[in-house]
Amino acid sequence: MPKLTNHIFALTTEDKQRHHFESEIHVSTEGEFSCTVPDYLIPALDVIAKAENTFSKKLKTEKLKVNYRAYAPSKAELLRFVEKAHEQHHKAVVTTDLIICYDCFAEVNYWLNPDGSMAANGSMPDAVRSKDDGTGGKWADNLRKEGGHISATDTIKHFSVGVYANIFKRRTHTRISGVTVTWERILHAEGKNPEDEWMNKLTGLCGLATPKSPEYLKQMPYTPEAAKFFYESMMAMCEIGRRFKGFFGDEANVIAAIEGHGPSLLSAPTSASQLPALPSE
Repeated sequence: MPKLTNHIFALTTEDKQRHHFESEIHVSTEGEFSCTVPDYLIPALDVIAKAENTFSKKLKTEKLKVNYRAYAPSKAELLRFVEKAHEQHHKAVVTTDLIICYDCFAEVNYWLNPDGSMAANGSMPDAVRSKDDGTGGKWADNLRKEGGHISATDTIKHFSVGVYANIFKRRTHTRISGVTVTWERILHAEGKNPEDEWMNKLTGLCGLATPKSPEYLKQMPYTPEAAKFFYESMMAMCEIGRRFKGFFGDEANVIAAIEGHGPSLLSAPTSASQLPALPSE
């Protein structure tokens, strides 16, 4: 059976997955066209052949010594036969979920005593020293938001805290060849129902980039109650920012607080009872 040419069968699915294979196309002395096909396409090819061979067996598959081959009366019909099977094999069942993805960080560094009170470091007079048996005080979880620990040699520029939350469409594509997941951030919700109020508000927050790919963020199923909680948390951060700018933007506020005749921006805990105790080891 003389070889006619090589052909690459390729397709890109809706979730941007590219699949391809190269095949040898042959034509017999009787004018029948055939090409090599991967084993995994045989079920789809056979279903198509059975459906289309109503009046004659013009489409078929056969296994030779090593490879499977697909057959058709013409090159055009052969290519259509294999391409259709290729598409069916990689056709996915798609399910869509609404997911709230969220993240937070606290870039602060302090010494934590067993009763929950804090000190600047472990050598301060108000610090409880750590002991060889693991009891006593210790550094709090002092992680940088980019990873790694805050220390005297690996410093940060500001003590800061942050929170991120938004709503994403998670699409799960399930097919014979595997499962893939794609994410789409909802930038402008267009809900008209009263229960969509908190979705609209949360997605309406502007100037906020996704800190990392959604699959690496914390996740929970979307509910109006969850959207309300995260929206109010984000707005609380906005309020903190507004107060910081208002307070530190006028030096008179700072001086008045230092001299004791003006309000402080934040009051330090006056006793350990105002702080949660350390969890027991």
